[in-house]
Amino acid sequence: MTVTLCLFLAIFQFSYPDKNRIAKYFLFIFFIDIAIGAGAVLMLWQPAIKIHPLIDSHIIPYILFSSLLLKGPLLYGYVCAVATPGYKVESFDVVHLAPIVIYFLILAITSHDPGNVHLPSDKLNQILSIYEWHSVKIIPLIYALMAAHKVHQHRQHFKRHSSITSPGILWLDILVCGTLFNWAWSLGTHLLGFYLGASIADKFGILDNYITSGIISALLVYSLINTNKQLSTINVDSRNIFPELNTESQIIEKIIRSMEVEKLFLNPRLNIERMAEHINLPYRDVSALINKHFHVNFNEYVNLYRINEAKRLLSDTQLFNVPINEIYAQAGFNSKSAFHRFFSRLVGVSPTEFRKLSATAIKKNYTATV
Repeated sequence: MTVTLCLFLAIFQFSYPDKNRIAKYFLFIFFIDIAIGAGAVLMLWQPAIKIHPLIDSHIIPYILFSSLLLKGPLLYGYVCAVATPGYKVESFDVVHLAPIVIYFLILAITSHDPGNVHLPSDKLNQILSIYEWHSVKIIPLIYALMAAHKVHQHRQHFKRHSSITSPGILWLDILVCGTLFNWAWSLGTHLLGFYLGASIADKFGILDNYITSGIISALLVYSLINTNKQLSTINVDSRNIFPELNTESQIIEKIIRSMEVEKLFLNPRLNIERMAEHINLPYRDVSALINKHFHVNFNEYVNLYRINEAKRLLSDTQLFNVPINEIYAQAGFNSKSAFHRFFSRLVGVSPTEFRKLSATAIKKNYTATV
């Protein structure tokens, strides 16, 4: 059942209304990997399912161990792709495959059956075998903890800087918290079997399979419900059917409202895709209309609002003691150098000079009033 649900979820990702292609590929491979691991477990420890002695004793265990070591990096990669705007897979990311390479090197050194849990008598082989079995349980759990920390940062960011309510946060919670619990349980079961014997761990291991199946089922149910909501609100072709519903003036009004009322510019991770998703329009149309009506590109348009917010903060007498490094973050900038560059170009003076000029002007006005 777990294999079937995972395969269905993997295929389902490409029908989900989301433009993040990298995240889709990560999640697709993640579910395929979970399906392969579950199938390998079934074939390895179910006596009724046998193919060939060579395949059963060597190839299937290698596939199982590879899937166990790969699922952690895939989960973390997916979370990074969702939580990091403009995320790209870099060449350095290949380091996450190091545990798999080390594992196969250990197999080459020990030259024993990875499906046999009994340790070899040789001391070196014993140490390597301990790494082999412990690593496939501990390493995925470490990645799950890293993914949970990334999701926590993502959630806190939305609370501080954005009025956008993202249904993807709940999906990430179910996925990451579920896998974290699942893999922690799996590690505990493994340690029970390793130190107290297989008979004690068998009952916990069976429950581990049910936990995995339950989490995958919950993800599938949530995906179906949320996708139905997404598809009911997305109106991609509505302009062809009801052109009066999405006139240029209405779209511009939506864009202005999102900036001036909802203040999306305070989100340092705001990009054209996020804004387009927020107002339910293709990002290319949003970009073209901003260029046409405001005669600037999207980044310049957003930074104009951020600069005005920074000017307001710098002119506030109650904030004169707040460092400028904090001002630019409060205004929505995620880079100090970008803030200073845009501010100097658009205002004509540096942020420090602007604050001094504001303080002088305020003092003169107060003196004149007195």
